[in-house]
Amino acid sequence: MQAEKDYKYELEVEVADLNEDNLLKPYAYQRLFGQVAEQHLNRIEMNVETTMQSNLAWVLVAISIEIVKPVNGCMKLVANTWHSEKRGPFFRREVVFKDTNGEIVFHGSGFSVLIDVEKRTIYHKKELPFFISEPIREFTIEASPTNKTTVEYAKVDERQVYNSYIDCLGHVNNCRYGEFAYDVFTDEERMKLGSLKRLDIYFLSELRIRDIFSLHKAYQANCLLIRGYNETKADKAFEVILSFPGKN
Repeated sequence: MQAEKDYKYELEVEVADLNEDNLLKPYAYQRLFGQVAEQHLNRIEMNVETTMQSNLAWVLVAISIEIVKPVNGCMKLVANTWHSEKRGPFFRREVVFKDTNGEIVFHGSGFSVLIDVEKRTIYHKKELPFFISEPIREFTIEASPTNKTTVEYAKVDERQVYNSYIDCLGHVNNCRYGEFAYDVFTDEERMKLGSLKRLDIYFLSELRIRDIFSLHKAYQANCLLIRGYNETKADKAFEVILSFPGKN
């Protein structure tokens, strides 16, 4: 039986993924990560069709990506992925993206949980209603499914959740959060994208149709921090941390 890590997936960076300087937009790293994970779950029969038979669905709660070489222009990528750890309700998955020469372009980890789609609660039972292979305990980077920040944020924008933001689970698709964060970049921050070294996104609570949410920014050492706050429910929806070269 072929090991999970040995499967390969070919992808191509699309024009829409690039900004005006021909650099990959931050949220496009997440889109590519998610595309590989989805293809892989289909291949190993752990996709939504399988989980929904038990009224469960995968929900991404955090993703951390380290950029080794900036993606510049439309290029072909080859990726592989594997389940690396289960700790409590968190399932960790590694993904590695290489160019056609076999050199790593970016890599990282994603953390997911299973939720009961009717109760909207996390599945905590040790025994799963479907088969998941034993984790391959090889990690690409240091990462965690949770994060705590104590910096002061400043509000920079406020929006409403529209129909187009909602996915099949009835909430804002997590890829949209990265788009919201990129929308509040200044011109100077966009110009620094070529030196982006790490991207961490934490998905803290659901945004639902017609929710009002605000965007807040903060700076800490070599990091730009962006927070989405659900004004309707009075709680944090997501946090994005972008790390650039420099001293901490």
